[in-house]
Amino acid sequence: MTEDVQRSVRPATAGDADRLARTLAAAFVDDPVFCHLLPPGVPRRGERLRRAFAIDGARSLSLGGLWTAAGGNAAAVWFPPGHWRATARQDLAELPAWLRAAGGRMRAFQQVRSTLYAHHRELPPHWYLLYVGTRPEQQQQGLGRVLLQAVLDRCDAEQVPAYLESTCERNLPLYRRLGFVDRGALEMPAGCPPMTPMWRDPAGLDRDDRSSPR
Repeated sequence: MTEDVQRSVRPATAGDADRLARTLAAAFVDDPVFCHLLPPGVPRRGERLRRAFAIDGARSLSLGGLWTAAGGNAAAVWFPPGHWRATARQDLAELPAWLRAAGGRMRAFQQVRSTLYAHHRELPPHWYLLYVGTRPEQQQQGLGRVLLQAVLDRCDAEQVPAYLESTCERNLPLYRRLGFVDRGALEMPAGCPPMTPMWRDPAGLDRDDRSSPR
């Protein structure tokens, strides 16, 4: 990993948002969960994926949680403690955009979100990583690691845990190297592949003070 790439990691701005939504759409095009939500072959699948990532990316950006690296070729969508779920007003405002993205698959999106929300309510306050992705032609170069480390360093400095749900088994080794620990598997709606919840206590936290859910 070059110093130039490390220096490229920064909080995103509004001008980055569309590029990052397209990056995530490309990164997740063959992701098992997104293949369930928007199966290959559905009309305008690439554009609908972009729309879905744009919705969550916009809310993350408003909270200072959207990050970019390598000129927009890698993106991470985080939410700070207490803001992992949209408010009722935000849900209402986002509904037309979700309908355009999901179309006839809206029920599948709602079922998956409801499952994640039900699990999430039981967790202590944390930084929530919703998505991280790199354009396919630039994967396996360490971009995801340096992108995530920026927020994980903040978690360590502020002694705040981090949490994610992995949608793809091949990503688990990276998350483990960054200090995340598997928490079993989430029981997903019928037809949806499993997701792996992972928790990370901040570095330096005394063992007796760890807030990791059991």
